[in-house]
Amino acid sequence: MRQIYGYYKVLLLQKWGDRMGLLANLLGQNQIPTVLTILPDAAKQEIMLGRLPILNTDKVFLKKGEKIHYIDKAVNLEIKTVKQYRHVGHSGPGILKGNRYNVGVAKPYEYEQYVQHRGILYITNQRIIFQASEWGYDKTYRYLTAVQPYSNACELQFGNKTYNMIVPDGNILYQVLQLIKQRRQIP
Repeated sequence: MRQIYGYYKVLLLQKWGDRMGLLANLLGQNQIPTVLTILPDAAKQEIMLGRLPILNTDKVFLKKGEKIHYIDKAVNLEIKTVKQYRHVGHSGPGILKGNRYNVGVAKPYEYEQYVQHRGILYITNQRIIFQASEWGYDKTYRYLTAVQPYSNACELQFGNKTYNMIVPDGNILYQVLQLIKQRRQIP
């Protein structure tokens, strides 16, 4: 599986190593966060064996017949394109009192800014729930269009909206979604 670093072309950390990491820290470049897991080891083992564990929590209101199969910390990485203008030119005093003249051009430049929304990701047999103070969501599987796994993340696409979820292990999350998809196809 690819690292999400390569996908988002953040800092080319794999190529330049620690030198770019130090430079990025000094310059304040965007970095992909690391997330610690809260998923029990027994649940991970069940998932890797092809079985869905049933987990309990009192934080989510479940519907009738709904069971939680995955709970872990996650970061929803929102990618924003920011456009700013740099002014090139000068101004000087005018001929009459109180007048000034300005000469210059504003040149636009764009860059990507990553905004992190931390929360808890729940996968049930009916819904995908991201519980966060902002940018949380609750989606059913019928709206899930595509899933792209990475070693430290998973992209979830619902129609024209894509959620970039940074998780401790993207393969575990992908495996859970595949197991639920298999169960839902069986009549």
